[in-house]
Amino acid sequence: MKTYIKNIAVAFAFVASFAFSAHADDKATKKSTGFGTGIYTTKGGKINVLVDKVNQDSPTILVLKNNLGDIVYREVIEKGSQKFGRSLNLNELEAGKYEIQVTSNGETQSKSLQLTEQKTERVLTIN
Repeated sequence: MKTYIKNIAVAFAFVASFAFSAHADDKATKKSTGFGTGIYTTKGGKINVLVDKVNQDSPTILVLKNNLGDIVYREVIEKGSQKFGRSLNLNELEAGKYEIQVTSNGETQSKSLQLTEQKTERVLTIN
């Protein structure tokens, strides 16, 4: 039960941090750069990263960093892919601040996120 509540809390934190700003930011970013990104959360505590590139001649690098700048996930998507998506499971990561960076053809787009854990109270009743 605790794991279920934790997953719900993580999912809610992601939705709250991305849902309101990601859509408008992505439209503006897509117009001004050589690629667009869409980053959103799922109910299961995962993050989906979607990339739509104008130029297929360069590879794309997807990086997830913690608040210390340590890379906790890195993937290189070979050139030739115009559209692709990745689902990142964040359930095993510790609470804290993270940053997702997508780099292609010398341009970088990034989004910050905060992982929090819902604190639960213990209730004692005497009958």
